[in-house]
Amino acid sequence: MLGEYQELAERIREAMQARLPAYRSISRQTLSAEVGLQVQRVLLSASAGHAEVSGDELAELAEIGEARSRQGIPVDDMLRAWRIGVEVVFGYAREVVQRLAIGDGQILDFMQSVLAWSDVAMVATAKAHRRVEVAQAIAEEERRTAFVRGVLMGTLPVAEVAVHAEVYGLDPAGEYVAVRARLGEDVHQRALERVLGFGDAGQRRRGLCAVVDGDIAGFLSEPPPSNIDGVAGFGPPRSLKHLAESYRLAARALMTVQACNLRGAYDIGSLGVRAAVAMDVDLGELLRRRYLEPLAAGGSATELMATLRAYLACGMHVERTAKRLFVHQNTVRYRLTRFEELTGASLHETEALVGLWWALELSGMRL
Repeated sequence: MLGEYQELAERIREAMQARLPAYRSISRQTLSAEVGLQVQRVLLSASAGHAEVSGDELAELAEIGEARSRQGIPVDDMLRAWRIGVEVVFGYAREVVQRLAIGDGQILDFMQSVLAWSDVAMVATAKAHRRVEVAQAIAEEERRTAFVRGVLMGTLPVAEVAVHAEVYGLDPAGEYVAVRARLGEDVHQRALERVLGFGDAGQRRRGLCAVVDGDIAGFLSEPPPSNIDGVAGFGPPRSLKHLAESYRLAARALMTVQACNLRGAYDIGSLGVRAAVAMDVDLGELLRRRYLEPLAAGGSATELMATLRAYLACGMHVERTAKRLFVHQNTVRYRLTRFEELTGASLHETEALVGLWWALELSGMRL
């Protein structure tokens, strides 16, 4: 059969391209050369009565596996191609047996050698294919992360933004909201990406994301659902070239959401003044010293702060505050008076009310 290896290789090549559409993208000349070389290797191994594969042969097999991966041929199709090759070799061997009246023992030994060599070849090519797949996936992840980071930070040239947007199936002229979501030990990255909307399949992508500084950062054509099981902030709609502004506000919203121990997705507008409280810690510390620190002198700071929170939450209505706290109205009035005595502030003055509310909000945040 060694003398007829080219004819055998051509049969294998035809069978591969007939039965595997993915292989039709490989030129006939290239595939014929590769198949011919491997048929030679198999037949030489079988004629020698062993299935040992040399280092050079393993390197050749690895090159084939790497090439198939770069050509976009799935590993399953590549392994099917090997099995097709074995089938064709066995069929051809049966023809030779009938023609030359070869004994059963010889043909059995031949088949065992072919199968053993093929097993080694399939493992070697599959490993090489996988190595390239992993390397390509890592490279693609790095390219996507660089694009996402460049868009969100505003460091990518405008011309590049449009080109990369098309590559990733995004609308270069569309508007997007920047998103930043917190990953944690109990938060699975892919699951969080899906609930935010990054995993939706469609003709055009809704957006793109990457892990940036330990968080999921990206942009979407629509705001994420507000009731997600996670912690996220998002910014206002902006074009891709102006998305840095949206991302700055998304990051600020996320910080506020965390500080307030909230769950869900929020923008700055829905968080209101709390976003300013979370950001301006220096002012908050001054107000804490002014309105809350003096309460410790009375020995009941916790009780007074709880009453003040309820009083502000109830629209400064004494009766509603008393009902919320399950105390008498006079108790509420006493505590409010006590606050004014300890701080020297009047709850009838707007500035004092704003400062007190700010200090109370800050004291309840996790910064």
